[in-house]
This record gives sequence, C-alpha cells and structure tokens, in this order.
Amino acid sequence: MSKLLKKVFSVLINARYVKQQFKRGLIAQGLDILKLYRLNPTCNISDYYVYKLFAEARGSALYKELLGFSGHEAFSRSLNARTAVTPAWDKMVFEVVCKAYNLQTPELLAVYKPAGLIPGFVPAKICDAKELKDFLVQYGAPVFVKPVKGSLGQGAFYVAEVAENGELVIDKNGNAISFDAFCKRTIGLTGAKHYNAESGVLLQKPIVQHPLITEFTQNDSPSGFRILVINTGKGPYIHRVIWKVVVPGNISDNFDKGGYGNMLVQVNPTTGKLSGAVSSYWPKAKFYSQHPISGRDFSSFTLPLWEQVTAEVLRAAGAINGMGAMHWDVVITEKGAVFLELNDIGGTDILQLHGKGLMDDDLKIALRQKPSVQKGSTFARFINK
Repeated sequence: MSKLLKKVFSVLINARYVKQQFKRGLIAQGLDILKLYRLNPTCNISDYYVYKLFAEARGSALYKELLGFSGHEAFSRSLNARTAVTPAWDKMVFEVVCKAYNLQTPELLAVYKPAGLIPGFVPAKICDAKELKDFLVQYGAPVFVKPVKGSLGQGAFYVAEVAENGELVIDKNGNAISFDAFCKRTIGLTGAKHYNAESGVLLQKPIVQHPLITEFTQNDSPSGFRILVINTGKGPYIHRVIWKVVVPGNISDNFDKGGYGNMLVQVNPTTGKLSGAVSSYWPKAKFYSQHPISGRDFSSFTLPLWEQVTAEVLRAAGAINGMGAMHWDVVITEKGAVFLELNDIGGTDILQLHGKGLMDDDLKIALRQKPSVQKGSTFARFINK
C-alpha cells in the first residue's frame, strides 16, 4: 500500500471513530478541518486528529496556537542559528560546555572513540572493543552507555552486571547478551537515525533521581523533564515543561509517539503543578489522573527542588549563545538539576499533547521580528495571522 493510500485509510478510520465516540459527524469534522487550514497553515488533517482538535470549539485558541508538524523544523531554524547548535547534536561538545560553565551532568566514567581526540578531563579513554571489554571487567557495573550522536534512545544500554570475564553483559532487566551483541547495539550500531559510530559513546555512572520521584513513580529509572527555554533577545524564560515519566522495564524516558510506553505530564513552569498523564498520540492515547503503578494523584504531587531546578536551567541558557529555542533534558536529583542533553529540532510534538498550543501571541510577535524567518513561507504566514 502506498504512503498516500495509508494516509487516506488512516484519516477515514479516525473520522469514523470520532463520529462514533465523540458524536461529531463527518460534515462537522470537514468544516473543522477547513477552518483549521484557514487559521493555521502549519497544520494538516493529521494534526486535527493527533491533537484532538475535534474536541475543541471550532476556531478556538488551540486552532490558532498549535504548531503543526510541518512547522516544527521551521520553528527551530527560525530561532536557532545553524552555527550555534553543535552542543545540541554532539553530546561530547555538550559535556565540554557544561564543564566550562559548571553545569552538573551525569558522572563521566569513560569515553569510547575509535579515532581522534578525547578531552583531557575524561577519566578513561577507550579506542577499541578490547579496551572497552577490559574497562567493563575492571570497573564492573552499573554503567550507562549512550552515543555521542544519536536520538530516541537508540544505542543506549544500561550495563547492570558483567560476567564470565566480560563475555556476558547483563542489562537492567536481567537479560544477558554476549559482549559481541552488546557492541553491535552500542559502538557498532547501524541504521539508527542521527547515529554516528565515529563520534563514539559516553560511559556514565547512572543517575540516581530524587527519592521522592522514585517513590511516586515506583521506578528508579530516571524520569526526566523536557524544558523549553525561549530567548528572543529579551532574556530567557521557560515557555513549556513536560515530565517524561518512565514505565517499568524501560531504561530511558524517550517517548517517540508513545512507542516506548512512557507517559507525558505537563508541568506549570512557575509552580511545578502537574497535569494528568498521556500515554501516546490520539487515538491510542490513554489519560491518567493517577500514576498507574503507585496509584498516587499527579495533581497532588509536589516536585522537589522545583524553584532551584528552574533557576539552574535559566542559568544554563546563558551558556548557549545563538539558540533562541533550547529544549533541555534534565533529571532532578537530591543535588538539584542534572543536565542530560540539549535538543535543537525535535520533541515539539510532546509539548502540545495536553490541549495547549506552543505558539501564543507573545511568541508570535517576537518571531515576527526575526530576520531568520523565511518571508512568504508557511511558517511566516502562520506567525503573521
């Protein structure tokens, strides 16, 4: 089946489901979509269903403020100079920047890189598979491995134990694989988006998140926060925060359209108050007012150290010149914010799955002043509406 036919088939299924479950007829849905196209050039039919616009009043604020999928890259490129985004694509460069500005990151144990320089502050420098095995045997575990260049958790591995003189590597869930298989999933990964084997991998001491968060989630795998900081020239401010809640069995908080099973919770940037959680894109999405494992209400949970964490994120924003939209990944520990990485393009969808669009009037006004916004483009037409 061609991509076009798949899209048409998906639209028909969604339209029928909305008619049955939400009592909104096909004609009404069609009029909604026409209105959406008129008000918001970045949106298409898929956005209408993914973001549940059918449940909104026609022409509501969400119609006007939602940044559709076609506008995600334009949004980042309009705010982020291509000459400034290297720390968001290269985790080794990110590590160097954080060291320079005293920003806390996971403790770095070693770096594997097949060729080229490795910074002098790295405790152990590894150049081949044999040295990697020797390091794991000597250090032991646990070790968290992640690629310097990669995305969506591909290439990441939690080494919980090393056995049989390094011939077996055991992950956090107790699964044992051979060292060769471990190498194929990490330093020798192929076909993964944005992955670059020559850039190497980081070997880190696993983060211990704040015990109050572990108690709430009943899971010690860190549930990180995606914090979008906007800086259009008047000083940085936190525009949107999402808590990426890890479900048991996962070692990372990646969402990837709900494919990992993790949940997303919206966080009030000022107060730290939580919304309920969503588990996926609609129509697969489930909404949870309580954590499904612990049974505790999201709305009554107070995030620890929130004021301290947000202050540190805003301080970190001052270390990155030339990026007006900084998507920080942060874990809260007993010592405060630990920075995992910085993102440039990506993750914009997860910031809008709780019925609130990204592009409020203030942000649109600021973007109109940016010469980097391509005149006459779909994105330019959107912010000028």
